[in-house]
Amino acid sequence: MDKVVSALRAWALSIGLALVPGVAMAAESAQFNALGFSADGRYFAFEQFGIQDGSGFPYTDIFLIDLDSDSFAGGTPVRARINEETAPLSVARQKAFSEAGEALNAHDITRPAIPIVLRGDGALNDEGLTITYGLPSFGLAQTRGEFTLSLDIFKAPSTVDCELFEGDPMGYALTREADGEMAQIHRDTRVPASRGCVVTYKFYGVYLPFEAYEHDSAVAVLSVWAHGFEGPDRRFIALPVGDR
Repeated sequence: MDKVVSALRAWALSIGLALVPGVAMAAESAQFNALGFSADGRYFAFEQFGIQDGSGFPYTDIFLIDLDSDSFAGGTPVRARINEETAPLSVARQKAFSEAGEALNAHDITRPAIPIVLRGDGALNDEGLTITYGLPSFGLAQTRGEFTLSLDIFKAPSTVDCELFEGDPMGYALTREADGEMAQIHRDTRVPASRGCVVTYKFYGVYLPFEAYEHDSAVAVLSVWAHGFEGPDRRFIALPVGDR
């Protein structure tokens, strides 16, 4: 019952704001922080953080991904939220890092993560559904190879009831093209409840371990936009797109 009431309140608020001239829809976009790879390139860690819409509470989530199995590792996600509007974001971040520190150390997250291509939030005329990049070389030398990642977005089943938000949430499939060959890297059969009522997905970037000049440990990061209390909110997911 509480979930229905909360959803109705969010819907009513969104309609009310939409009817007020000059009032922009308020939501929130989590920010992304790549924490690094393990020395052997098997594990990738990242943080997402921001100020929660509706409550105004600062939060941080830390994830550790096993690229060999495409699954969470080290007991993550580790989530921290400070239930005070006046609390600084730094307090939530410090709390999350304190709780996740043992797992990050145990999985040897010591190798910096290098962005080899990024889609900035201010990019113009970019729907975020494809991203193309090459492997970095030394100095001013040209990149090697060409990789294109593409997203296909479609309605998919979920345990989350999104009927008040236009029905089913959206899943995605990710395809990689390299050297003229196409390969589907991932396709949702169900949308995890943790993603909520997803509106869409966009590429955020691709990362490699420091001093990696092969594609083995490449990680694609996606922005995930889902219905929130005051409009679409952004979170992140990361998945391996290399050749491990």
